[in-house]
Amino acid sequence: MKKLVIPAIVIAAIGGYFYYQNMEPTAPEAEIASEVDTAVEEAGGKTEEVAGEAGEEGVVASNEMAETEGDVFADAPEHMMDTAEESADAAEAAVDTAAEETEEAAEEVMDEMPEGESDNADE
Repeated sequence: MKKLVIPAIVIAAIGGYFYYQNMEPTAPEAEIASEVDTAVEEAGGKTEEVAGEAGEEGVVASNEMAETEGDVFADAPEHMMDTAEESADAAEAAVDTAAEETEEAAEEVMDEMPEGESDNADE
């Protein structure tokens, strides 16, 4: 048993040494920071480029959460109510449109039917 303890300690020490050597960055921090800055600038340029293309195509994007100031959680119920009202208005408009289309389709069918075959022609 004692023969296994010493090699295990040596192996653990060597493994720990390599582990901590790999944790240290190989490049200096200034180089890493400059690479990050360059990547951010490139991403910003790409974002502006894509936004310009989207503007040319007429695509509109919005992000309401980016515009909020102050306590976001205090404004959440207000935003939820606004969204609910917008959804209700859209649903009401969709129902009205569907009802009108159904009415028009029913009138067209009634117009195409001969007068003697319809049970509800008098209504």
